[in-house]
Amino acid sequence: MEESNNTIYFESDDEFTDFCVAPYAVVKQSEKGTYYVEGEYSDEYLECIEQGKTFVIKDEDSVVFDRQCVSKRVSVQGTSRTTLVQLPVENLEEYWED
Repeated sequence: MEESNNTIYFESDDEFTDFCVAPYAVVKQSEKGTYYVEGEYSDEYLECIEQGKTFVIKDEDSVVFDRQCVSKRVSVQGTSRTTLVQLPVENLEEYWED
């Protein structure tokens, strides 16, 4: 990861995904009383969004850029389970090799 002006550059989809997704998912309870698991963004990603920073993944074939979504398997906080987390992402710019 490198930063230039107001843009942060990532070498790969995996590097950007690791940056965006918190290392755990949390168990929540709906209004009807059922439990579900929800992924969360990392504090660093949320801070950068708040500051208006943009992100570039240095891969012209980036799946994350195409889908505008990151996916990662993470631990469920307080359990021995893991779950797949999918989160939409913002402020991605397309990478064009010079």
